[in-house]
Amino acid sequence: MEWTLAHPLHDVDDIVEMADSVFGHEADGILTRDRNVFRKNVTIATTVQLFDKGKEFIAVCRDDDKLLGYCWFDRGGYTTYANEEISNAKFHHVDLSLSPRLRLKLINEMIDQHILWANSWGIPVVCSTSIRAEHDGFMRIHQKRGFTVNGSYAWIRTEKGMQCLTK
Repeated sequence: MEWTLAHPLHDVDDIVEMADSVFGHEADGILTRDRNVFRKNVTIATTVQLFDKGKEFIAVCRDDDKLLGYCWFDRGGYTTYANEEISNAKFHHVDLSLSPRLRLKLINEMIDQHILWANSWGIPVVCSTSIRAEHDGFMRIHQKRGFTVNGSYAWIRTEKGMQCLTK
């Protein structure tokens, strides 16, 4: 099992497949999903990441060739009441056929990566959200890590998150 930065030539199709086939139904009735649009956006983001590691972060975890999960974080988020930059998690996706213990481990590793990436680029706040109907467990993981959780939003100051890394 190994984490690597997502690569535009090797990882895009698996990311698109996991996102659409496993989690896509969460948006049904609200958005019209288009795999080609998602494929384009993942390809662009992973290509930019090759040259600018500070713009967005997309990593994949594989066991041999099998995609176990991936995470995608961006930057440039702000609230209307503060000037501090926020790194938002776009996705924390794991293969739902994995054991609950392995899924928990992968999610915690994704949260660690988010905090470490934000810290390395001087982003003071990290935020995770969920549109999933079943998000309580996901938010509980964040709360146990020291995040403030409000509904389906979890956020933490990056410096505090650095004190709560799992490794």
